[in-house]
Amino acid sequence: MKKLLSIITVFLIILTSAQEKISLNKGEITVPIGKKILLKPEIKNNKIISFEIVKEDNITQKVDLFDTLENFKKDEVKDNSIELTFAEGFMMNSTMYVLIVIQKTGKKLLFKAKIRLKGNSSYQSTSIMPAISNSVLVEQWKDHIDSIILYDFELN
Repeated sequence: MKKLLSIITVFLIILTSAQEKISLNKGEITVPIGKKILLKPEIKNNKIISFEIVKEDNITQKVDLFDTLENFKKDEVKDNSIELTFAEGFMMNSTMYVLIVIQKTGKKLLFKAKIRLKGNSSYQSTSIMPAISNSVLVEQWKDHIDSIILYDFELN
């Protein structure tokens, strides 16, 4: 019995850590650590009902948050794009896990999130600030997160 339980546990850990693909399910998106994606949302009555991935990149280096904030160029573009970066980052001597959101809808973007800590199979809710159009939103966590689910997107 112990052997079977051990095999199942190892299988779940491998399955959990093997998720490296972005998953889209209507208005919900699951992003593994180390991804940068550009999305084109489908909007209906100020709600995002689905996404199309326009571009996807792997992030292999830690994101320098000072550089990200310093090099952001604000413009007046309103092309309804949403750029998400979910990666390991650093600021000064601190390492953290970050979600960087840059959206250009012309409106405030509200959404919810759930994170999965490394080694766990379940997700837990986390708080997320609204993302102002054409600015940089940085959410950060100290815990080792390997995946995040973003959902209930609404424009306000």
